[in-house]
Amino acid sequence: MAMVYRWWATILTLAVVVQIGFAGYGAFNAAEKVEDNDSISKKSFDDGFDLHTGFGYLVFLGGVLLFLIALATRPGRKRVLWSLAVPLVLALQIVLAWIGESVGALGFLHVINAFVVLGLVGSLTGRAWRGEAGPARAATAP
Repeated sequence: MAMVYRWWATILTLAVVVQIGFAGYGAFNAAEKVEDNDSISKKSFDDGFDLHTGFGYLVFLGGVLLFLIALATRPGRKRVLWSLAVPLVLALQIVLAWIGESVGALGFLHVINAFVVLGLVGSLTGRAWRGEAGPARAATAP
């Protein structure tokens, strides 16, 4: 089961990278459409972000699955708690997206949290491949 956890964490990390890429596609697609005719419809804007939106919900489900796999793997309390943090920060990501649609100035929190998500899943993936149970501790001087 530990191998399943490792590979799922790897897939989830790659999915987060793809998700960030889809956000870039949506932004540049909107910019291109504005440049073409100096305006953009809501539908046209949404069309560029549909991949980002839809895939984001799949990434959230992947985060929940990572937590469930961690429970089944029984890697220790630390890894289970860190795996629980993944769906929690992904749920926060969804809430921040909703808030950003209403209050655009707060949308930057959605972007900042995306990097928190990437750091978290990337860290868990690295630790899983190294066989570590929890967050790495800084070495202390003797």
